[in-house]
Amino acid sequence: MTKSKTLSLDCLVLKRKPQGETDRIITVLSQELGKFVLIAKGVRRLSSSFSSSLEPGNLIKAHLVITKGLPLLVQAKLIEDAAASKNNLPQIRRLIQILEMFDKLFVEEELPDEVYSLVLSIRRELLSNSTGQVRSSLQQLLTQLGFATETSQTDQSMLEYIQGVVERPM
Repeated sequence: MTKSKTLSLDCLVLKRKPQGETDRIITVLSQELGKFVLIAKGVRRLSSSFSSSLEPGNLIKAHLVITKGLPLLVQAKLIEDAAASKNNLPQIRRLIQILEMFDKLFVEEELPDEVYSLVLSIRRELLSNSTGQVRSSLQQLLTQLGFATETSQTDQSMLEYIQGVVERPM
């Protein structure tokens, strides 16, 4: 008889995709585990109580059961909603681009406090529409992750620079 391990983590939802008829594969970012993928069973049913909290950009408290395969999401509580940024198309585009950048930059490993705090700060700045602050915070994040140098990014946009770093178009 095997014991299953449970975890409760604060996570930023990066992306989601359908799996089968009622499940979703969710990619999240947490301080404890870094970026990881989990499965949310039955979340696409109309009667699902936490499907709305699994929207990209939301900050959630995820209760997980660690299995041999993907971690299983058994409960998700919304901490902070990103719906305010979804008022117009440019805001939605910026949010999706930032989340995609996070998805490409991070791997499965514990994040230092200052890096995770900076990720949450970038999210907060973006949601409050402080786009000028977002660029400098992104440069600071890239520097902390070891990607940026002082002379980089002079004549290219942040998106172009990150595409060069991850060697994939976004």
